[in-house]
Amino acid sequence: MIKKIPEKKQIVISIGILLLVSLVLFVHFRNANEEEVNFDFQEAASLVQATETIPSVLIEGGTKITVDIKGAIALPGVYELNEGSRVHNVIEMAGGFLSDADELQLNLAQLLQDEMMIYVPTEGEEVQENLVNSSGNKDGKIAINRVDETTLEQLPGIGPAKAAAIISYREEHGPFKGIEDLQNVSGIGPKSAEKLTDYIVFN
Repeated sequence: MIKKIPEKKQIVISIGILLLVSLVLFVHFRNANEEEVNFDFQEAASLVQATETIPSVLIEGGTKITVDIKGAIALPGVYELNEGSRVHNVIEMAGGFLSDADELQLNLAQLLQDEMMIYVPTEGEEVQENLVNSSGNKDGKIAINRVDETTLEQLPGIGPAKAAAIISYREEHGPFKGIEDLQNVSGIGPKSAEKLTDYIVFN
């Protein structure tokens, strides 16, 4: 004969079972939440790492140039870039402008040259030449790949229009390799280029 469990004992057992089930559910959901938090943290870390892109100027291969950047920039110093890089590339590598930098005084699209020194002025600072190139003159000759329009106008037969054309060609096609490249500039023919041979250098 089956013995009947007293009613009070049944209630106690039921309450115990409910408490046990509640405890199991509590532990289960707490572990699930912890796993979800851990997963979210790892996913966020992966996203941050994925956004840390390497500037294109750091890609391996190609001819390298070295430039020096100073002034109101986060990480001033000497940087190596691929030939054909622009001013904005080295500024990106150097951590960007400081809050008081006057970026309007810079031509961010200007083509970089080897051994170039770039100075980033602060707001209100007057700088006669923002892009100062070492070796602008060498052995009394003008480094045609490094100087500005004003310096180019010192050459025989080169006025403002031809100086501007030389700068424009240099920025679009890169540094001049020899006198033949110079003849590709609008307004400079073989005879004009030959006259410049004794006044310019290409390195």
